[in-house]
Amino acid sequence: MFSVALLALLVLTALTGEAVVVALAVLVVQGMIAAAPSPPDARGRAHGGPRFVPALLAGVVATTLATFPSLLVGSEGMRAGREGIVSNGVIAGLVPAVAVAVIAALVAQMLRSDGRPKLVSSTGHAVTLGVFAALAASWVAASRAVAGADVVIIGAAGVGAALVVWGLPVSRVVASAGALVAASVAGGVAAFALGGSATPVFGLLLGAAVSIFAVLGQVLGRAWSAGRIHSSQGWGFPGALAVALPAPVVHVFGQLLGLPGL
Repeated sequence: MFSVALLALLVLTALTGEAVVVALAVLVVQGMIAAAPSPPDARGRAHGGPRFVPALLAGVVATTLATFPSLLVGSEGMRAGREGIVSNGVIAGLVPAVAVAVIAALVAQMLRSDGRPKLVSSTGHAVTLGVFAALAASWVAASRAVAGADVVIIGAAGVGAALVVWGLPVSRVVASAGALVAASVAGGVAAFALGGSATPVFGLLLGAAVSIFAVLGQVLGRAWSAGRIHSSQGWGFPGALAVALPAPVVHVFGQLLGLPGL
């Protein structure tokens, strides 16, 4: 599965301990999201419209701020809230990333010369892809947390296990329940095997949480790319989205690591 390959890339880069290297892997995920096709309308017909550049710009901004959160501190003398901004750069970085997506999408629409059909929906699609791409930057922020590599590995194990089970040719109800259980077990086993500050309980909870968003990413990605999963644009989108949506959950759990019971 394409998602598993992306998760393996994220794990390998996280093991280096360098946020910049993780950011390069995240940019691959964001590129696949930005390249998504336009979703079909009520009649099943897709329409064009600029999406790639606005979505990719949003992803790059979010990833840059997650990698270098000190950029949010501002000039000398602007110290208010510095600790909170720096430690949670990925959260604060989502706002400018989305703003960039909106501005870039509007500029791209102004440059169109095809009469701008479906103006509102095509702009909305571009901004939505920008938000999805920005969320993927949370993997970078997670790698910067205490025991960041362990958190990324546990989160990736949960996402990977959930997607493998979800892909089985069984009832979707059974697959959903199986994905939740498999992700929980994978997260707990990963935490136990690592033997670090993350306890098996932490891994179990993280695995369960990311499984929901991983499956949602697959479902949403396939619905968005309906009929074009195997096209040059649509084949990688569901897999990339299944990796991007769980990323904020991994980041939040990374901030919670060390709490009593976790």
